[in-house]
Amino acid sequence: MNKYNINELLKKIHEIQFKELLQNRKRNYLIVTQFINASIGIVAGKLIAQYVSPEQFGLYNLQFAAFTFFFSLLIGPTIIFIKASYQNLMPEYGSKPFFRILGVLMIILALVLVTFFKFYDQNKTISNYFYLILFLLIPLNTTSSLVSDQFNVLDKINLYSSSSVLKAIAGFGSLILFFFILPQYFEGYLILWGMQFLTGLLGFLYFIFKYKTYFSSKVISYKFLLKKHLHFTMPLMFLAIWSWVNNYFDRYAIESFMSLKDVGIYNASYGLGSKFFLLLSPIFMVILTPKVYGNGTINFKKEVIVKTAKYYFFLGAVILFCLYFLTDIIGSIFLAKAYEQGFYIIFWLALVYLILTATYLFETLFYAEHKTKVILNSNIIAALLNILLNMLLIPILGLMGAVIAMVLSTVFRFGFVCYKFFKL
Repeated sequence: MNKYNINELLKKIHEIQFKELLQNRKRNYLIVTQFINASIGIVAGKLIAQYVSPEQFGLYNLQFAAFTFFFSLLIGPTIIFIKASYQNLMPEYGSKPFFRILGVLMIILALVLVTFFKFYDQNKTISNYFYLILFLLIPLNTTSSLVSDQFNVLDKINLYSSSSVLKAIAGFGSLILFFFILPQYFEGYLILWGMQFLTGLLGFLYFIFKYKTYFSSKVISYKFLLKKHLHFTMPLMFLAIWSWVNNYFDRYAIESFMSLKDVGIYNASYGLGSKFFLLLSPIFMVILTPKVYGNGTINFKKEVIVKTAKYYFFLGAVILFCLYFLTDIIGSIFLAKAYEQGFYIIFWLALVYLILTATYLFETLFYAEHKTKVILNSNIIAALLNILLNMLLIPILGLMGAVIAMVLSTVFRFGFVCYKFFKL
């Protein structure tokens, strides 16, 4: 081997080492920011439990469930379509055509939400401030989702992590503002919507200029783009319906068979139980996403996902073991006495979210390979099971009936996704 070849080899080794060092720094930064998010989120949850009654918290969660449904039905699939287009369609056609489609959908979403809540609020109890927040929240939420997804796909982990910390700080700061500084003018549900608005606004103002847009002089055929868009998003729209059933139907079932107060109690324990894995999961998803959405083979992607899932389950088992013996203590510390009737379900809801977020790891392959029909089918079957079990068990077992329904439907969905994953 001559001197030239040796120098080239050393140069490649240094480049590889530098990339590995950079990835390790990004990973460490992500872990630190997730720890910060967890700490802020837990303190914010304590404030909400202390100053917002279970009835008001229950009302907010039913409203937020409806907002989530229509947003994920009309906007969510297009955001995923854009996410999948950063490597091919968008560099070729530019960002403008995609944003125009998104703009039309946001207008439709605003009209649908107002119509729904006007129909739902027959007793005229919802404040006009609520509708104002809705109009403003739609573009803020859309922008936030676009920015986060782009940071993730393009492997800008530091920006992704910073945006999540900024949102957490903004949410916590808004609670301080409403609970301790401003006069107690707004009802509890409006304060929580105000928190959503201020969080989205600060994230928008700080990060919108860091979003990478694509420009192209090529004339775009909107017929072609809309055809591609609908082919990709139609299964995801059906998926949004069934996914919503899996995640939110139990709140409406609890309100129907029990009370608004029980919805608030259930959701407080649900939020605390889910938080452990909703904060752990993004670390694994951010590390996994660039590899799964890259140009590697399917076998390579499957190996990476399985390896990641094994680490995830190991950490999850450790967390659940500790949580099992500390449930009541954790509930007393991070919630409030008004919510103590639901402390016993915190562990089980954490278990649900370990399984659910692990399912997301395996589902990334189907998104990346544009095989979203598998995800749709898993959600439909799990949602039908969830509806049936909720209707049967809640009247008999109360909140525990909703928990059992969640556990069984989530386990079934995970099994179905894994079966299709290993057959791919």
